[in-house]
This record gives sequence, structure tokens and C-alpha cells, in this order.
Amino acid sequence: MKRIFLMLFFLLSVTLVGFAQVSDTIEAEAVDSMHFKYYGIRYAFEEDKKSLYVDVNYNEETPTQINIMRQIKINGKFYPVKRIGPRAFYGCRNITCVTIPDNVEFIDSSAFRWCVNLSNLGISSKVKWIGPDCFRNCTNLRNFHVPNGLQTISTGAFRASGLMSIVFPEGLKDIGDYAFESCKALASVRLPKSLRSIGKEAFANCWALKKIFIHDQVRNVGEGAFKACRSLETVVFEKVVDSRIKTIVSANAFAECKSLSNVVCNTGRTGKVKDVLFHETAFRDSKINIDDVMYGGNPDVDPNAPKRKKGDPEFENDEVNMSEDNAERLRTSKTVERGRKDVGVQKNPKAKKKRQ
Repeated sequence: MKRIFLMLFFLLSVTLVGFAQVSDTIEAEAVDSMHFKYYGIRYAFEEDKKSLYVDVNYNEETPTQINIMRQIKINGKFYPVKRIGPRAFYGCRNITCVTIPDNVEFIDSSAFRWCVNLSNLGISSKVKWIGPDCFRNCTNLRNFHVPNGLQTISTGAFRASGLMSIVFPEGLKDIGDYAFESCKALASVRLPKSLRSIGKEAFANCWALKKIFIHDQVRNVGEGAFKACRSLETVVFEKVVDSRIKTIVSANAFAECKSLSNVVCNTGRTGKVKDVLFHETAFRDSKINIDDVMYGGNPDVDPNAPKRKKGDPEFENDEVNMSEDNAERLRTSKTVERGRKDVGVQKNPKAKKKRQ
């Protein structure tokens, strides 16, 4: 029995190797001097003719399972595929599964928009940039494993998609405007400590989202970033002793969050420094207001986040030379006061009364 199994395994291995060798030698079908077809998918030369990108495909021609090739043979020479072009699979409703190889670094705008039956998506760790509206309206895309090398999620990238949960990798710096707007099933989001900016209405109308942790590196929570997240109950700004980074929370960032009852700014800093500055309309039409925000202590931490280690590359100080002795001075510095005016931050009137 064992001998039969080994023989079958050997025959299968030979068959697969043979197929790989054959597929490697198959020439792409030329459409014209710049465009080619390979296993039902259209590719095109980049301007320098040194590499290829995935060209615009059409619904009636595309297979249900898309396997982007790492390289394609044209006129006896192999060319790498480094990019998925704009609108490459726009409106291809028959696609259910997509695999993107490890040499693709960029996925351009609207590449998979309105692929309403796309449910399985495999992206390599080499992808650095997901373009505007890339997976917008992919209503059957429930889960997405975000590649480790990803740095930017552009405007509207997953807008109105069917995502239910998402974990962002360390290294991600920017989440664009409207990136996850109206992802109404999105119930779980883990933001990385490397994140610097959350765009305008990035998570607005995410009705299932209940809790969010925002870490040190975030400089800006954009206008209406979590607007109308009707189930959102808790927001935690996780700040640490060494951080000198100010987080500016813009107008209407948490407006119309009807269930919001707990906003906490964790800090171990001395001198009653507020590392988070809220616009006066940040909590418009919600249960909470600026005076209800709790500062200090560690009442709540992200249980899934990795612990911070001293010297971590993603942990940066904008004012590394500022000592703790200067913390009180920093609170009333011209930079902070200017920042307050720029975003319309309302000073705490209760704090004034206490000092008097």
C-alpha cells in the first residue's frame, strides 16, 4: 500500500512539474504590439517595455478564478508583471477568486470595483499601495488578509464592500478618505501602531463597529472619520510616557455616534498634558462631549495589540529632545495653541474654574 502511495505521489509530482515547464514555455497571444492575452487575461507593456501590467479585461471574457502571472513569455523573452492597471477588472461580476503574485507592488484605481461576486482574495506582501476605489462595491468580500508590506490604502479603496473584519499590518501609515465608508458589516478593526493618518469619513457609517483603539503615531483623525457609527461604544487613544506626538481630532469625527459613551485618552505623561486635541464638534449629536473625555491612567488597552518595545522602528518622536520637565511648558506652547486655533479646539472651561 505504501509503495502504491509513493508511486502515485511521484507521478503527480512529475505531472505538476511538467505542467509548470509547459506553461513557462507557452508564448502569450499577441493582440497588437503592446497588448497580449495569457490564459484569458489581458496584459500590456509598460512604456519602457521592460515589464507588464494587467490591462483592462471584460466580464464576458474573464474566468471566474483569476491567477495573475509572475512573468509572461513574449517573443522568447520573459517579462515580469509588476502592476494591476486602472479598471483592470472593473465590473467583472463573474470573478469569485483572485490571486496576486509577489512581484506585484501596485493595484491601481478601480481595479476590482463592482466585482460583486469576489469572495476570495490573496495578495502578496510586496503590495505597497492599494489605489482609489480599488475594491469598492465588492459586496461579497467578507474578509481580507492585508499584506505586511502595505503602506497606503487610498481614497474609497473598500468603500461599500462586504468586509466584516480587518487587521492592518505594522508599517501601514495612511488610511485614505472614505476608505471603508459604508462597510456596514465591519465589526472588528485593529489599527496598527505605525498608522499616522485616518482620512475624512474613512470609517463613517460602519454600523457594526463597537470599539476602536487609536495608537500613538496617529497625527490626524479626519473630519467625520467615524461619523454615524451607530454601534460604536468605546474609543481609546493609547498614548505612552515617551510620546510627544499630538493627535488632532477633526470636526464631526465621532458625530452621530448614538451609542458612544466611553472616550479614554490613556497617558502616563506628567504635567496634565493633553496629547489628544478635539474639535468642538467632534462628538456632535452623540451621548458624549469634550468634557466627558477621560484622561490619564490605563483603564483599557487593546488586548490583541503587540506590546511596545523600546527602540521599535515604528515608534517615532517628533520632539525627541523634549524632556518630561518640559511637559507643562509644552501644554501652553505656541505650537499647541496654533494647533488649537487651526482645528477650532474648544478649551475646557472647567479646567479654568479649578485653577481660579
